[in-house]
Amino acid sequence: MDTVLELRALTKHYPSQAAVSDLSLAVHRGEFFSLLGPSGCGKTTTLRLIAGLETPTSGEILLSGRPVTGLKPYHREVSTVFQNYALFPHLTVEENVAFGLARRRPKLERCVIAGKVDEALALVQLTGKGGRLPNQISGGERQRVALARSLVLEPQVLLLDEPLSALDPKLRKQMRDELKNLQRRTGIGFLFITHDQEEALSLSDRMAVLNQGRLEQIGTPRELYRQPQTRFVAGFLGDVNWVNGSAVRPEALRLSRQRPGNVAHVLSAVVAASTYLGNCVHVRAVLEDGKSCIAELPQDQSDFADGESVHVWWQSCDELPIPSR
Repeated sequence: MDTVLELRALTKHYPSQAAVSDLSLAVHRGEFFSLLGPSGCGKTTTLRLIAGLETPTSGEILLSGRPVTGLKPYHREVSTVFQNYALFPHLTVEENVAFGLARRRPKLERCVIAGKVDEALALVQLTGKGGRLPNQISGGERQRVALARSLVLEPQVLLLDEPLSALDPKLRKQMRDELKNLQRRTGIGFLFITHDQEEALSLSDRMAVLNQGRLEQIGTPRELYRQPQTRFVAGFLGDVNWVNGSAVRPEALRLSRQRPGNVAHVLSAVVAASTYLGNCVHVRAVLEDGKSCIAELPQDQSDFADGESVHVWWQSCDELPIPSR
């Protein structure tokens, strides 16, 4: 695969903490790559290092094989969409999109800039809204303006710092699809920063999980979900039940009133609580050893009462590999 962005042993230490420690990874050209982890794990610091907004303590950053670690932000072929979009409220949509392009490429004629701005607005479906101010458009449209402002620079890598976090849940899901389609149409490498597991799983070609500044695991969403290499990855990417020496996802657990036959693993339990989630029901059951487990059940298989005795069961093929650490 053609590598567009490479980090080699990237490290950033502050006086009070190590924000990023010995991070190495590669993003392929045309790939949607996500950095996932909890708050404080180092993902935003990593983005700022790539963008040139922070200076690494050690390590190297390469774009298409060319070292850029010491270059100013405007000399790197990357562009950033920030969490708050950072639009100029007194400039129109067109002026916001044109701003960075005019500064980075001052020799371009106005008509050329205007043409590129029109193309960028068309790409994000904002044709006809270039004359409006940011406060005259919706939150989703402001996000598209921020995307257009970055895409008009024709970067090798587009950096996205939790760009969906300010949107309501329904719009976030809509914008996920739009982001994925946009990345496919442009062919630009996207580096997406998020703490939202569902976003990362649904959008990414590959993803990296960070924890306390260190890399836990890299792989496809399916690989990380089904074959976690550490306990942190297993627990952070969705829920996991540690039962009877095994690791089982909630969707793989089943409950029944009668003891099932031809099943490898069966435990006795008592139903503690049920949580209705619309498309499914989460049932918490307490095992004989006092530990709790969560089963994610279809609605038509979830008619268990609190306090009811049940059997919790799963098949060996449903178990996750036990991480070594």
